[in-house]
Amino acid sequence: MKQLPLQSANFKRDYVATLAIVLFFLIVISEVTLAIAIPTYLYRENAMALEVRRLKLLESFDNARNRCKRIKPKNTAAAMELQLVSWNLDRLAVYMRGESKHLNTDEISRIQEAINNSHGVLNVIEKGQSLSQEAELKTDIYIDSLIPKKGRK
Repeated sequence: MKQLPLQSANFKRDYVATLAIVLFFLIVISEVTLAIAIPTYLYRENAMALEVRRLKLLESFDNARNRCKRIKPKNTAAAMELQLVSWNLDRLAVYMRGESKHLNTDEISRIQEAINNSHGVLNVIEKGQSLSQEAELKTDIYIDSLIPKKGRK
């Protein structure tokens, strides 16, 4: 019988163990990196979404103010409504000039809703209509009843 020389694989076990340790540390480092990177990315994404909402709010606001300047109302009730909407937008402009950078999501939503309502009123006024009804009070009957009949001719 022929004897085979014993061959050892100790050197292979050292490479495998070293590779396993290196892979373990790479996995741990990548998990830590992801644990930090994902919240940072989401924060940046939310900040960008908030900026986009702010820009859309300002664009809508500017459009409403420009529409107020262009519209020519056809009756006095519509003219007064236009004046109220314009006054409201001017007051809102004073607030937004100083606070637009500090608005949070809820405030942006409420202001956008107010601007959308203003657009709705402006749409009605542009069609030549009015949301309110003018009523003329005739007080001559009442005043005539207060005047004594002796003084009338």
